[in-house]
Amino acid sequence: MSKTVHPLFLTRGVPGTHDVSLINKTFKNLKKKIFKPVLIPKFDKSTDDRSKKDQWIKIRKPPSIIIFEGWCIGARHQKENLLKKPLNMIEQKHDTDIKWRKKVNNQLKKPYKKLFNKIDKLVYLKAPSFNRIFQWRLHQEQKLKLTSKSKKTMSKSKIKEFIMFYERITRHMMKDFSKISDLTIFLDKKHRSIKMNFYK
Repeated sequence: MSKTVHPLFLTRGVPGTHDVSLINKTFKNLKKKIFKPVLIPKFDKSTDDRSKKDQWIKIRKPPSIIIFEGWCIGARHQKENLLKKPLNMIEQKHDTDIKWRKKVNNQLKKPYKKLFNKIDKLVYLKAPSFNRIFQWRLHQEQKLKLTSKSKKTMSKSKIKEFIMFYERITRHMMKDFSKISDLTIFLDKKHRSIKMNFYK
């Protein structure tokens, strides 16, 4: 997609960069009445790519519950007029024609909406602020650096740039949480739960 639509899609994670058909296929296989062993895809952050198939997790028995976790799970698309004003340096400098923003938004509007509609109950972990998300992501990278055999980890400035790709969707979700979640867990700056709200 980075070659055919927009170079910004080279950075993983935003809607449009996932293998949605594989996710749907995996869900379908996990929920089959006549169950056969299912391989669960695994992502390796240190190589920034899908792990080799022999490292995927094999589910041998039908699961009683399926947990689908991710940064933008349940996110809804925005009205197109809200896309016009750039939110950060990435949008301002590298998406002057709004092509990337529109494509990400349309992905949320169509294939991702269909995917998210399959979720029975959505739990949203609400960070106290967007800046706190940066601090958490920095801490995560520092831990990865200690445990990873690969040296491919991000610097502080690279992490700042990286989360800009998610900023628009994240900020929108932080405002939209009561409309998308069944349960919102409010977190403090140390990841501790301080309050819970049920919405549906």
